Amino acid sequence: LFETVLIENRSILEFIDSNYAYRSARLRKWYGAKTEEKLGGPVTMQFKRQPVTDRRQGGVITTAAVMTMTSSPTETKPITRGAWIAGVIFNSPPEPPPTNVPPLKSEDEKKDLTIRERFAVHRDNTSCAGCHARLDPLGFALENFDPVGRWRNDYENGHQVDSSGVLFRKHKFNNVVEFKDAILAEKDRFTRGFAEHLLSFALGREITAADAPALDRIAAQAK
Repeated sequence: LFETVLIENRSILEFIDSNYAYRSARLRKWYGAKTEEKLGGPVTMQFKRQPVTDRRQGGVITTAAVMTMTSSPTETKPITRGAWIAGVIFNSPPEPPPTNVPPLKSEDEKKDLTIRERFAVHRDNTSCAGCHARLDPLGFALENFDPVGRWRNDYENGHQVDSSGVLFRKHKFNNVVEFKDAILAEKDRFTRGFAEHLLSFALGREITAADAPALDRIAAQAK
């Protein structure tokens, strides 16, 4: 996807929401598509460009790779997903969590609770509330994707997934498609963060205040 945007000079907003993707037969089957193609061996798989009509897919944010990377083997990690969005998409990573963070409720205690309810104890902790207020909406927006990126409407205990929230305290959303629209409404903020990532990579160092004029010019050109 990155190579396509670069070589074809396409909009960087396609990293948020694109109407195409690159997938192998195995990956298409993983996403729920019916395919008659051979899945291929374990080492070499052919990835082909294909249209995407479901806006829950497309872009980078909702790929199975990112959803798996930001989860544990058995459950999603909304705070990890939220931190990934904050750091990668907006280049505004959160501070490390405090050392006295209380643990989430155990497996036995969580059977009749949603993950939002299990997180309530963290939001009640004054040392945790600030980060949770910022990161929870970003992470819970992706909660319809299970730990390996497959879509779900309900949890195993039967409770319905709630992916609603507010981005930057001004863009309300009820699902991941509306979440993408909320990010696109903040496209200037995304563009600036993306430019910072690329400039830092190109220079091989962290960005400083002295780089602001260059970043202003880069973001203006990209816009």
